[in-house]
Amino acid sequence: MEIRFERDFGSNLIVRATGKLDIDTAAEYGMKIKDQIDEMDEINTLVLDFSDITYVASIGLRVLLELYQHIDKQGANIRVKNVQQQVADVLKMTGFDKFLKVS
Repeated sequence: MEIRFERDFGSNLIVRATGKLDIDTAAEYGMKIKDQIDEMDEINTLVLDFSDITYVASIGLRVLLELYQHIDKQGANIRVKNVQQQVADVLKMTGFDKFLKVS
C-alpha cells in the first residue's frame, strides 16, 4: 500500500492511499497516520481520501475507529472523502457513517 500525506492550510492532514485496508496493510496505515498527526503542532481535520481504497476489512474498520478516537482526543475532526460505493456500503452497514463524515 502506498500512503501519501499532504498538509492543507498547515492544520489539516490529507491522507491518500491505494489498495485495500486489510490484514496486510491496516496496521501500517494506522501507525503512519498517527505518527503524522503526532508530529503536527495542531490539527483541525484529518481527511482520508479513499479514491483508491477498494476494500475495507474488519481490521481496517478497527483502524478507522482507532484513528477517530486518536483525533477526537485532540478536539479535531475526521472526514472520509471520495469513497467508492462498495466501501461506502460497508461503512454504512457497520454504522461508521454515524461518526465519520463520509462523502
